Amino acid sequence: MTHDSPPNAFPFHGSESEVLSELAWLRENRPLARVVVLSGHEIWLATRYQDARRILGDPRFGVSSEAHPDSPRLNTVPFDADFPVLRQLDPPDHPRIRNVLAPAFTVRRIERIRPLVRQVADRLLDTMAETGPSADLVSGYADPLPAAVVCAWQKLPEQEVDRIRSWNAAVNGASSAEHIRAVRRQMLHYVFELIAVRRAAPGDDVISSLVAARDERGAVSERELAVLVFQLVFSAHVALSSLLASALSDLLRNPELCERLRSDHTLIPVAVEEMLRVHTVLKDGHLRVAREDVTLGGVTIRAGETVVVSVHSANRDATVFPAPHDGVGSAQSHEHLDLERAPNPHLTFGHGIHRCVAAHLNRVELQTGIAALLSRFPSLRLATAEEEQTWKALPRAYGLAALPVVW
Repeated sequence: MTHDSPPNAFPFHGSESEVLSELAWLRENRPLARVVVLSGHEIWLATRYQDARRILGDPRFGVSSEAHPDSPRLNTVPFDADFPVLRQLDPPDHPRIRNVLAPAFTVRRIERIRPLVRQVADRLLDTMAETGPSADLVSGYADPLPAAVVCAWQKLPEQEVDRIRSWNAAVNGASSAEHIRAVRRQMLHYVFELIAVRRAAPGDDVISSLVAARDERGAVSERELAVLVFQLVFSAHVALSSLLASALSDLLRNPELCERLRSDHTLIPVAVEEMLRVHTVLKDGHLRVAREDVTLGGVTIRAGETVVVSVHSANRDATVFPAPHDGVGSAQSHEHLDLERAPNPHLTFGHGIHRCVAAHLNRVELQTGIAALLSRFPSLRLATAEEEQTWKALPRAYGLAALPVVW
């Protein structure tokens, strides 16, 4: 990109290293740039950390497409006004609905299920061990872990794991809007079945508590209840599994680091934060619509204009995340990781009122997934070279197609 070039298409195409190179140029030369998104609209792209954090936390920027029906899209799937997710809602609906779900995701509540997450991870590793001494960490471990944790936590039958995984894979890999709509209809039908089952026979799971919030307190409507259950069961599986696979790839290419983490699990949480920073995995970003004129770095974003925040870029802003003098190399992103970086104020979980409600659950799954694997297979090593890695054809995320290992 040059100063006089027309707006580039966004999300950028190419390998992750090529995309990161483009984003680095923008951070240095044009931190607020004009780009054209898949819907054909020209919008702003924010690439620097401070701008990104400000936009995500500034109430002068909203997310709801209902307020701006013709606002741009990063994909060609139309906004479903009848079934929005939390990240597409503005106040007052957003805090009202989020506050019904948030108590289930407090740090204290999630820490209570850490042993359950470890049990789920160990069961997956048991299966690997039975079929070893080789395995694919993507299909055998990283991919099924998020869905398996949700099923165990919400007391859903174990056989539901494959169904939830297949729906998530279909939605995230679909090439047409109509296919996505069709799969979503199946997912919604499943959600309403879950609600009916828990309404008839409540348990001590989160789904039952959400149904009670609807039936006993009228805290949410039936449609909003479905939104919450949908988010609980289906959200972020692809991103989390992709991030775990990338993190494991980096770790296994650094045997000395693996040994350090294996011998001292207290080092894992800090290492996970750096993995979260670097392996953002999402290619696009967070859309925001200016409610009024806002000036950032001498650039005015007019009321009604849209800006996309590239967390992928903001998390690599050297003014906030300086490169370590001696770090661990990341094969995927071709940069050095500081696995002792603290504090690590990355934006992977967002910022402001729309910060990911399940952030600590994701942390626990990553920490536990890494700890369980390193403990179970001390001799674990990669079976392929870096240049032999293959990638899933996902429109919104970077994800390893396979990660063969032996022990």
